[in-house]
Amino acid sequence: MNRPRLAFVLQDALGWRTYRAQLERVLRGREDIEARVVSVSLSRWDTLLHKRNNMRQRDHLFRRIDPIDAFSGRSGRTVRAMLSTFSPDAVHFAAHWPAAAIAQAPAAPPFTVTLDNTRAGIERDLPRDAWNPKDMAREAALLRGAAHMFPMSRWAAGSLRDDCGVADTAITVMPPSIDLKRFRPEARSDNAPGKLRVVFIGNDIRRKGAARLVEWIKGPLADMAELHIVSGDPASRSLADHAIVHGRVPNDRLVGELLPSMDVLCLPTRSDMSPQVLAEAAAAGLPAVASAIGGIPDLVIDGQTGFTPDAADDVGFVQALGGLAEDRRLARQMGDAALKHAHAHFDAARNFNDLIDRLVSLASVDRGKELS
Repeated sequence: MNRPRLAFVLQDALGWRTYRAQLERVLRGREDIEARVVSVSLSRWDTLLHKRNNMRQRDHLFRRIDPIDAFSGRSGRTVRAMLSTFSPDAVHFAAHWPAAAIAQAPAAPPFTVTLDNTRAGIERDLPRDAWNPKDMAREAALLRGAAHMFPMSRWAAGSLRDDCGVADTAITVMPPSIDLKRFRPEARSDNAPGKLRVVFIGNDIRRKGAARLVEWIKGPLADMAELHIVSGDPASRSLADHAIVHGRVPNDRLVGELLPSMDVLCLPTRSDMSPQVLAEAAAAGLPAVASAIGGIPDLVIDGQTGFTPDAADDVGFVQALGGLAEDRRLARQMGDAALKHAHAHFDAARNFNDLIDRLVSLASVDRGKELS
């Protein structure tokens, strides 16, 4: 019996790098399929002209091209070339815009999609003024054409259903997934000495709230907590008077050394979807204090694995961090609960094998139709 041919169209940018690395690791262990990974990359010129979720005011002057339109045309050539040479039985896209390359192609194979947001969800809950009604309708039509959707959160899943008209039966929530074997959580004491060690991780420190966190450390938390900042953002150096700034840290060191030495991760972000770092913190046995926006409430269970104040609630963040500093037993209990949550939901081996199994099923169904 021939093995099903599955293609994976993946990006190698921002948080999708980790997704790609985890998926490729799992694919190497699947001898029951023939897999091909296709890289999607755009020229700098194309990137500058395309609309994006995090557009700023001046971006509207030159970012006028919808990436969905672009991938249905010239930008989708790589994907269509793969189809002509590999002839996959099913295709998986992460993220969803490149799916436009085959959505309208004659006799295209069934495709599935991973995404962390929809345009409608962003404009309603994280207003950016990036997408107009036609853009949202264009995206909704693309997503309805997918054979199955793998949103990273219940927030994204709800928008797929309510805003885009995707059927519940075509939706499986798959949160950010990590290789749990890389993590070695340290045992934590209920009577840990010294200040609460708070770590912030993020490359866009303005959007993710590092400066706000510094103000809390300087002010009401001055005698209770010390702050560590991990960021490749050059602006992070300006915060060095009140924090230990580590700069950009390789992931192996972050996972193996830095996270295990911390007590809590804090992410007071004003705009995010499903940050991978929250899954990594949980796998390291850390509680987290993060904004209740986007998919974050799936990654941090409020009152159990950490706290999720409103994004603009400075008092709520300070109270949460202060409470963990004063009650190390609570911090340990929340860290233990976070670790259990990570093993229950963020295991890349289990999640990606389930995704691949779904593709195999779709490929078999499609083959059956061809043979009938």
